[in-house]
Amino acid sequence: AVTDGSMTLSVGCRAPSASDLVSKLAEKLSTSLDDYAVRRYTDEDLLSEMEYIDSPGELTEKAKDQAKQLVLDSLSTMLNDEEIWDEFFGRYATEQKRVRNNYPIQLEDWAEEENESMDGNEEEVDVWGNAKRAVKSVLNGEGVFYHAEGIAYAYSSFASTKEIEVTLHRLFANGEMWESRSEPDSNESKMGQIYATIANNRRIDRNLIESALSCNPNEENLCLEELNFLEKLVSIGVLYGSDE
Repeated sequence: AVTDGSMTLSVGCRAPSASDLVSKLAEKLSTSLDDYAVRRYTDEDLLSEMEYIDSPGELTEKAKDQAKQLVLDSLSTMLNDEEIWDEFFGRYATEQKRVRNNYPIQLEDWAEEENESMDGNEEEVDVWGNAKRAVKSVLNGEGVFYHAEGIAYAYSSFASTKEIEVTLHRLFANGEMWESRSEPDSNESKMGQIYATIANNRRIDRNLIESALSCNPNEENLCLEELNFLEKLVSIGVLYGSDE
């Protein structure tokens, strides 16, 4: 809040309650088409059981136990499968908890607003309003990247539960997820280094990027995947460039 001569800032910490997490899990289950989410209650012997014949309106212990097991099996799949749980929690932990329309600002929208306010001086907008030029400028030491204000980041690396000797690397930002894979004796973990660098540093300069790259950034063909990824984050607005 802002009043005459003073300003009050409210700082919140993300500490979800059990209710928050269960509610979000239920939301994920309700929209998922995976087997663990679409399983149905079945009782093939219902019409032949004496309990039903003698008392068809009774809610039996067997029926309750089977329904309970259906729920437990679905939740256990989500909780015990590291790939499912990691994605769920990473997206949840980084999504915006306040509704803000059109935020973060897409690069094209930002550049258009800046052009309208620059009174014809478009040189600066040309750099930071273009993802490719923005990445090149930072790599040339002519600026830095910052996390968009209010956007949470996180990264993870863990052994795949579906592929042997494969490690998954993920970056989460604003409820979105990006993933890469690495195998033993390969250099594919290079994206994992990029993910960690981005998530761990609100201010990202040339030195940080170069230390995370497994290639020479001046040889764009060798760093194409990493550079394209940086451009993607800039274009969707979760990273933005600045002279300093």
